[in-house]
Amino acid sequence: MWTRLCNLLFTVNPLNTSLAKLPQNSYGAKPSLASSFATSKVVQNSEKSFQEVRVDMADMKVETKPVVLITNVGSCVAICIHDSVNKSGGLAHIMLPDSKITKNDVLVSKYADTAVPALAEALRKSGRSSFGLSAKIAGGANMFSNLKANSLNIGEKNVEAVKEALENNGIKLLAEDVRGTCGRRVAFNIVTGKVHVRCGNKEVTEI
Repeated sequence: MWTRLCNLLFTVNPLNTSLAKLPQNSYGAKPSLASSFATSKVVQNSEKSFQEVRVDMADMKVETKPVVLITNVGSCVAICIHDSVNKSGGLAHIMLPDSKITKNDVLVSKYADTAVPALAEALRKSGRSSFGLSAKIAGGANMFSNLKANSLNIGEKNVEAVKEALENNGIKLLAEDVRGTCGRRVAFNIVTGKVHVRCGNKEVTEI
């Protein structure tokens, strides 16, 4: 059942066909299409301009320079971890709760239980500190309410798995925008730690 659901998730996202053809990055995840085509946007705020860096499905990125990490999630969860001491951060876009459902998949950023420790370790190495890490999460929506797969409640399972992984790795969860039935656009400012979320056509909220 998990395998069929995973295939369904990839089928409904047209990006996955392109992502499957890309080489894996150092985390075992495939790089985003945005970085592959060298495209970028600039996000304006009251103080300065930040480059926008996209994080695709089953991918994660860690940045130490001032940027805004961007992703879009449905039943997946965006995990935003902030290093308040070094003003850096990372975002993982996880698809599924548990890596134990498969023995051959090496994409650590695809699963909650492997993405959180990998993201935390990368941040700690980049900042040379094990203090100051906190998290905000968004996503975990019920996107398949009319399908039999809804009985698995994958969005809810993703949210709970992420929370468990954060607790196991000693990372405090500061805020969340999760569950519901709408897809979300997530923007994470790694300098300030602010996360802005747009749920469907609603106004942007900060968590």
